[in-house]
Amino acid sequence: SYVIICNQLSRNCFNTKARQVKALKRNLLETQGAMASPRQDVEGGSETAPLRKRPTPSKGSSARRIDQNAQLGRNPYYKLKSATIFAAAAWGLHEMNFYHQILRSPDIRHLWFRCGLAASVAILIIKSYVELYQGKAKKQRVDYDNFKHTTHAIILLLLVASLSFHVALWPVYGGLKTMLVMFMFGYGILLQACLIMPTWAQNSVAAIVMTFFLQQYV
Repeated sequence: SYVIICNQLSRNCFNTKARQVKALKRNLLETQGAMASPRQDVEGGSETAPLRKRPTPSKGSSARRIDQNAQLGRNPYYKLKSATIFAAAAWGLHEMNFYHQILRSPDIRHLWFRCGLAASVAILIIKSYVELYQGKAKKQRVDYDNFKHTTHAIILLLLVASLSFHVALWPVYGGLKTMLVMFMFGYGILLQACLIMPTWAQNSVAAIVMTFFLQQYV
């Protein structure tokens, strides 16, 4: 009887340890399954997925858009289109005697015009610094993600320059003609020149033209 009792105790101890080992293995497998893939909730019967990090927007989409715009800018059709718009806008400003009115007309509000010139010079300086130094020299991609504050500053300066030029030209051309003149100069001259010329040529030609005009105006 003593031998039987000892055998029974040893069998019970072995079974207890085996159950503990199985329980540990089951818990380990459940933990690994919850971390790797969705698992079935035992009580509610609903499928729950592990928490995943929210994807952050990548810069690949903006880079692709910039590359696509650069390819369109090199297309001969778009070059010819921009040159045609540039020529039409230059002819329209010549017919409206734009350059002579700015330099000679006594009705120009020169204080407001000087404010517009100051904002334009600031835009040219910031543009040249970002595109030539940061973009060309330091090989940094020029886009909104890398230059958010600079973009906001340029937008503000554009608003100041546009408002100042409108107020300065209003007594000479009136309301509708002033808006037409500013549209032809901004869209027809400035924007098309940026689309036709490469970056280094834009800033170089703009600096030369701005210097010549300031000498004539002052």
